[in-house]
Amino acid sequence: MKGVIFRGLESLVIEKCGMAVWDTLLEKNAPEDRVYISVQSYPDDELVGLAQYVAVALQLPIAEVLKAFGEYLFGYLLPRHSTIIAKFDGFVSLIMSIDSVIHSEVAKLYQEPNLPKIRCKVIEDGLILMHYYSSRKLCLCAEGLIYGAAAHYNMTVTLKHIECMHKGADECAIEVRFKQVIV
Repeated sequence: MKGVIFRGLESLVIEKCGMAVWDTLLEKNAPEDRVYISVQSYPDDELVGLAQYVAVALQLPIAEVLKAFGEYLFGYLLPRHSTIIAKFDGFVSLIMSIDSVIHSEVAKLYQEPNLPKIRCKVIEDGLILMHYYSSRKLCLCAEGLIYGAAAHYNMTVTLKHIECMHKGADECAIEVRFKQVIV
């Protein structure tokens, strides 16, 4: 996994819990003197180990931590990749272009990014069916990213995991119901 993802987790932990918690987390779950560099790759299990420690420290289920991290990560990545996000005219175009645009751009920026496979289909107005596959099985983090994108575009979303790799499916299928927030 690319270091930029670890840097996002670092930012979240420091913002919510403080530097001491991040330092302790690294002591217990990362190789000695680990410093995450955005463009380098690190073992996937390090991120999972760090997220599990955060869950224990905050006394939250790991599922909640991964979703919260995904939501935070969208906002963390947004200013770093604003030219990519500028290509979209709204929530639907962003979601529909995850693989064809976002992941293509990420592949240009980072060597061997090992990205998940995402397929989306508009079922009806206000409903997208998303198929997610990754050997990492970070579908809950992907859900959080969707929530982050929805907040950015002033949308409300309801997600329903109708099939999940954690329950034996070959890939996850997630219903994304959305509507514009009226202010």
